[in-house]
Amino acid sequence: MKKIIYILALSLLLSSCRIPESIMAEYDSNPFLDRKEIRVDNSTIVFFTDAHIGRERNKSDVIRYDENFLSFIDEGRYDVVISGGDMANDGEMTDALKDFIRKIKGTSSLYLETKGNHDRHSYNYQGFDMPSFLLNSLFRADVHLTYADLLDSEYEIDSTGNYLVSTPDGDISIYILDNSLRSFSSRQLSWFEEALRKDNTDFKIVVMHGNVVSGGAFDQSLFMTGMGDEGEVSRFIEICQKGRVSLVLTGHHHKGNILYGDGKGYTEFNAAAYHRTDSVFESRGWWYTISLDREKKEITIDGYDAESKSKKDSWKIVAKL
Repeated sequence: MKKIIYILALSLLLSSCRIPESIMAEYDSNPFLDRKEIRVDNSTIVFFTDAHIGRERNKSDVIRYDENFLSFIDEGRYDVVISGGDMANDGEMTDALKDFIRKIKGTSSLYLETKGNHDRHSYNYQGFDMPSFLLNSLFRADVHLTYADLLDSEYEIDSTGNYLVSTPDGDISIYILDNSLRSFSSRQLSWFEEALRKDNTDFKIVVMHGNVVSGGAFDQSLFMTGMGDEGEVSRFIEICQKGRVSLVLTGHHHKGNILYGDGKGYTEFNAAAYHRTDSVFESRGWWYTISLDREKKEITIDGYDAESKSKKDSWKIVAKL
């Protein structure tokens, strides 16, 4: 029994130690300096994460309230909708996933997304079979799922997972970072830091999939609910503090609804999963609006229950402008 526990722990540890430098290997120059200007008529963003389209094939209690979500976006006439990653469940671009993204684009002027670990990897196991789980944790295929043909071509947005969009009036910058391997690369952080030094916008929002510090007690654990390297975490937080980042939005944790502030200028909100399951360790299905108020120097996050479309919780953040 001890050997089995040791092998399981070692497998999970190895699966969490992904080589990060490959994240930015495809870039010849800093992608965050290639700023794309977007038109935003109101200062409210819709955010959701962890749709896991396809998970229902392995888990019978998965529910998504897509029609509620799409009508909510349409009725609110929101300019920007952002996914926090894990749109796919196993790295597969299914017809259902394509259809969902296209419907989102049909209700808003701009759809943005970052990569999650399930967008990047194929697990290829049905149900929880221990030998298959261990093998796939160690040797899962890197499929590098891309949404290039589904993102808004008007803005020529790079779908590889690291880019910056902003409004021409200097109100909002949205940094999309790829940390889908539970890691950053040193070049990625250096380029992110360089872009922040040159960014004079009021609200700087960072969106990435993996939670940095807001995942609760299992952060830095073998259970892969947080970033895997404490040094990277410290450097990222310091960069955000010095660069006056207003808010970091993350997913991955599923249970979510955790607001973390260190009192020194770093604020992260870990969102609950968009899809619903019956597990007490997961989400009942949520999405969010992020409202930015320059006059009050305030960010308001309103959380909505997916089944009822009603607001269930709210968080307020004082922004340093």
